[in-house]
Amino acid sequence: MNKLKIIGNPTIFGDLDFLENFRFPNKRKFPFSYKKFAKEYGYGKALGRWFIYIPMGNYGDSWLEQNPLFKERFEYVLDWDEEIVDMILEPDGSRELMQKCEPFAKSEDGSYLFWDIESQPIEEEFDIYLTDFSGLGVRKVATSIDELFDKMTDKNLFKEVEPLYRQEPYPAIFECIEELYYEK
Repeated sequence: MNKLKIIGNPTIFGDLDFLENFRFPNKRKFPFSYKKFAKEYGYGKALGRWFIYIPMGNYGDSWLEQNPLFKERFEYVLDWDEEIVDMILEPDGSRELMQKCEPFAKSEDGSYLFWDIESQPIEEEFDIYLTDFSGLGVRKVATSIDELFDKMTDKNLFKEVEPLYRQEPYPAIFECIEELYYEK
């Protein structure tokens, strides 16, 4: 991955013990690129728009708090009319995928990034999907956070990730959030 320009001082790196030792129900660990991202950048906003949630205990913006909320949202969408759901899941999604997915990021405008924890496109990684539950559908966009950010910031590849909405690549920046403002 190309380095992101850091704005501010990274100070919140989350629960590194949890990051290293957590296991999903299928016994797999967090992807290597996610762990690397959390250790290098910590908590903040990537590419000017994306919050990559890392484990930070019981703070509201912790992966531990956000992941279950995102899953509830995904389950809610799956309860919609079957024809609508099938349309929303195109081109790469399925009900089975949505039931086993693990969300880890959300954009400021309500798009989500999630892993298929049953996949292993490369060692110690999961396929990454993007959805907004509307016109974008569900799209397989990368095999690691490194590849995802490389695509999103590249003038020739960014349309592979968000073909409908983006007119230019994302800025290669990471904006640090230096304080946790609330605890759940």
